[in-house]
Amino acid sequence: MANSTRSYSVSRRRNRRLRLVVLVSILAVVTALGILHQFPLGLRPPGVDALCPFGGIEAFFTLVASGNLMERVAVSSFVLLGATVVVALVFRRSFCGTICPLGTLQELAARLGRKLFRRRFTVPRVVDRPARYLKYLVLVALIALSALFGELIVRPYDPWAAYQHLITAELISGFLVGLIVLSVSLVGSLLYDRFFCKYLCPMGALLGLIGKIGWFRVRREPVVCTSCGACDRACPANLPVSTSSEIRSAECIACNQCVMACPVKGALEVVGPVRVQTAGGGRRAIRSRTYLLATAGVFAALILGTSLAGWFQWKVPTITEASERSGSFDAGDIKGSDTFAAVAEAAGVSKEALIERFAITDEEFGGPIKNVAHRSEAGFEVQEVRDFVSELRGDKKLE
Repeated sequence: MANSTRSYSVSRRRNRRLRLVVLVSILAVVTALGILHQFPLGLRPPGVDALCPFGGIEAFFTLVASGNLMERVAVSSFVLLGATVVVALVFRRSFCGTICPLGTLQELAARLGRKLFRRRFTVPRVVDRPARYLKYLVLVALIALSALFGELIVRPYDPWAAYQHLITAELISGFLVGLIVLSVSLVGSLLYDRFFCKYLCPMGALLGLIGKIGWFRVRREPVVCTSCGACDRACPANLPVSTSSEIRSAECIACNQCVMACPVKGALEVVGPVRVQTAGGGRRAIRSRTYLLATAGVFAALILGTSLAGWFQWKVPTITEASERSGSFDAGDIKGSDTFAAVAEAAGVSKEALIERFAITDEEFGGPIKNVAHRSEAGFEVQEVRDFVSELRGDKKLE
């Protein structure tokens, strides 16, 4: 019995470590992609908008309402949205608890907070309960405004977009509100785990609704449970696991930390919609490690498959590469990361005309367009560069 208990304890520790490794690894990869997008070293991955599943939601409703695909959104956004929804339909909100890099940042902040304050703070129920509905209002508002204006409405306010621009000239001019939201979310998570997830995340709101019909959920066996409260203390969503027979709440992020914290084998398990009896008379549950790897595996498999099919965008071509590939210049291919010099050469327009129109120096002419566009005194968008170049060439004005 002692060996069995020790083995179970070791297994729980390993599962917690494995989950942390997966979370931090994903955060490191997407952070590296964000840095490479801003400062390309041979590889030029797409920006944060093309690698965000919520961008796919905004783009979808904009496409339905206006028939236009958003400028910054790539097919990869729809792929990520699809993968996230598939995962939610099977594993509930496990994207939030196993994959989401913004969630990881908050979780790391919460770990630091517990070390600093040696306690876990709570928000009074009278405040906490209604505040959790804010994320649903944010979801509805962003969808409605995206469809109405045909733009990535959330971009300037997005804490993840701000994070991906922390070391760029655009941070203050383009993402000041997002930086404030990011700061509040991380400081809030120092005191109260997953602050943004609980109250403001529109993606979490959507996945919570979809996840209600997910296949797997945590079930508690009252006969085995000792009511020690370890599960309650471990739950980042502050759910009453120890007094619930089954966790059905949309707030559950399917991280399974409650299961991995439970000291009694069989008291908490992740099970499917049907209890399958085993030969020994018990019920078959899915192990936390299997659940974790299955979530990450399904998500990765969908991305790999679409990458091999050529649907997932891992590299953004420069204006020179786009022109060479198509055999002709298209002003619509100009990106903020392109330089004015590259645009002038590819389009066959004069350097002087661009310098005069956008009030740039010779040095800025050789740098990325977005670095100048986001200066407070510049006052122009990349679309204006496209329109101006198109006008110089005598092309039809871009819509």
